[in-house]
Amino acid sequence: MSTRTPIPTFILKTYQMLEEPKNSNIVSWTAQGTAFIVYNQQQMEKQVLQNFFKHSNYSSFVRQLNLYNFKKVRSNEGQIFKHKCFKKGMKSMLQFIKRRNQEDIQAPQIQEEPTINIKEEQNLFKECALDIKETNNKLKEDMKLLQETSSYLIDQMQNLNHFVYNQSVDIEVKFKQVGQMLHAINEELRQENKSDTQTNKLLGDYKCSKELDFQESKIGSPNPYVDYNSTALNPLDYECFIDSFL
Repeated sequence: MSTRTPIPTFILKTYQMLEEPKNSNIVSWTAQGTAFIVYNQQQMEKQVLQNFFKHSNYSSFVRQLNLYNFKKVRSNEGQIFKHKCFKKGMKSMLQFIKRRNQEDIQAPQIQEEPTINIKEEQNLFKECALDIKETNNKLKEDMKLLQETSSYLIDQMQNLNHFVYNQSVDIEVKFKQVGQMLHAINEELRQENKSDTQTNKLLGDYKCSKELDFQESKIGSPNPYVDYNSTALNPLDYECFIDSFL
């Protein structure tokens, strides 16, 4: 029966340090959980290291990590330290982390994270390519619909312009016809007024002529108001006769 290899104290305490939530603003696991990052070296020395180790020297802590084959990577957020057997939630793998001067114990085959990431990225790129293709097809359909709609609107606008132009021409013709009708009506009224004036003048002349004849008929008659040569008094003579008493 195989015995379990003990976990190095330094590695175990480092793991416990990362599992402490109150230290997450100073040192914590990365988002993928495959490494840990130190955000602030000064606060690491003052507030964290002394709680887990016998010293509070950050440089000594980094040297210990190098002895256990941790790889350091710089980033904009801080210093990242990574080991293939040091991962979040995989505490059982810590037994395979050894110092450089110790004989390496055969560790189980672990698929490297870069290979996994490459495959995931390839699948992600394929999905993105499909999304881009579908979006491109949708944009082409929308563009075609917009072109058809634009052509339809242009045709409708041209038809409307022709309709408005024809209506304006018809209105102008109708106004001209109305003007001609009004002119004709005015001319007809003027002619009627002229005819009435002439008629009234003729009636006036005729009335005066009859009055003169009446006056002449009174000369030499026994009764100056009676024409004895006439057997009947016509209406106009009667009117003149009545007027002589007024």
